[in-house]
Amino acid sequence: MDQTSKVWDGKAWVSKPPLYWDGQGWMSAAPPAREFAAFAGSNRANYKETRYAGLPVPAGVRVGDFVVSICASMKGFATLVSPAGYLPQVVLSPNDEMSFAVACWPYTGREGDVVWDLGDSPQAACMNLLYRGGDVTNQSVTPVSDMQVYKAVDEVPLMPSRDFTSVFVALTVSRQVSSYSWPEGVLPRDAVVGRFGSYEISAFAADTPGAGASLGSLRLNTSTDAAAMYLVTIPGKSDGKPTWILGDAASALGSTTCLQ
Repeated sequence: MDQTSKVWDGKAWVSKPPLYWDGQGWMSAAPPAREFAAFAGSNRANYKETRYAGLPVPAGVRVGDFVVSICASMKGFATLVSPAGYLPQVVLSPNDEMSFAVACWPYTGREGDVVWDLGDSPQAACMNLLYRGGDVTNQSVTPVSDMQVYKAVDEVPLMPSRDFTSVFVALTVSRQVSSYSWPEGVLPRDAVVGRFGSYEISAFAADTPGAGASLGSLRLNTSTDAAAMYLVTIPGKSDGKPTWILGDAASALGSTTCLQ
């Protein structure tokens, strides 16, 4: 008679017990890092005349997922209150009409709501994005790898994407932005659109695998007073193989390219 201790893993009794609960199931080891982390969820909110902005980690989060939390404010700069121990990268716009703060960390299962201190900013737009399969051993304290600022535009150009998953975050300051369109080849993820008629920040997020060339511009339905585009890179683990991205003119399909 088999006397080996066994554990129910949700589907069957197994002799080797899993080590931890990742938020969705029991795991015996962390999944391997991928070259391009996959989008796994998001949430967002608009805040006005409040000191603190609180937003939960998106539903469905798993241990090891990269949480990308952004906060765009109209005055001063936001500071991260919770979770503790993570230092956000803060980028001040040269026109002083908005600032951009982003914190990126691998979820451990212990973090609760993400809370930003907005200081005396009259309005802010916040967003949390989840990416699965990133390389936690290669994370950076400065995830913003590029930034461009514009005035009086109805199109916000995308800078060339880089290695791994490239997340584009666009900010606009306007009273009338109500619709937008990302270029082909970029996957829209989430948006916080300011209230129509109020002078507020709107935030738009999209991503693409790193390709090395610009894919076009974010088109808006009206001209904005100020706009900025930020490039946030989610670290991955290169497999050493060339990458061909469908529809990307800068990505060449050669005889040695491996399609998966």
